[in-house]
Amino acid sequence: MLQGAVILLLDTQDRALLLKRHKSSRFAPEKWGFPGGKIESDETPAQAALRETKEETDLTVRNLHDLGQFDQVRAYLSRDYEGDVTIDYEHTDWAWVSLGQDPIDYDIAPNVLEIYERGISYGPE
Repeated sequence: MLQGAVILLLDTQDRALLLKRHKSSRFAPEKWGFPGGKIESDETPAQAALRETKEETDLTVRNLHDLGQFDQVRAYLSRDYEGDVTIDYEHTDWAWVSLGQDPIDYDIAPNVLEIYERGISYGPE
């Protein structure tokens, strides 16, 4: 059953925006993951991903590309965003990370690498 939605946000250098979840988070406390969250009953997965990303980062995101379902989460890709990252109370840090090249010094949440790899191999942008 689909419960959440996330956005793999990539900058011009194919670095992904990761947020570090607060230690009191119900899902993956103190792990790094993509912006996103729970799908409310009155919204689509894409609407949830956009809303949660705005709430968590203050970024406005456009042009989502559906990357499919990973366990109970729908993932989207976008390179089209504006604003400056300002994290909310649910997170303690943020970073742009080259997951495909850098040694992974981040304790990442489930499916982060799989979503990143699918996003990087996604066709037209």
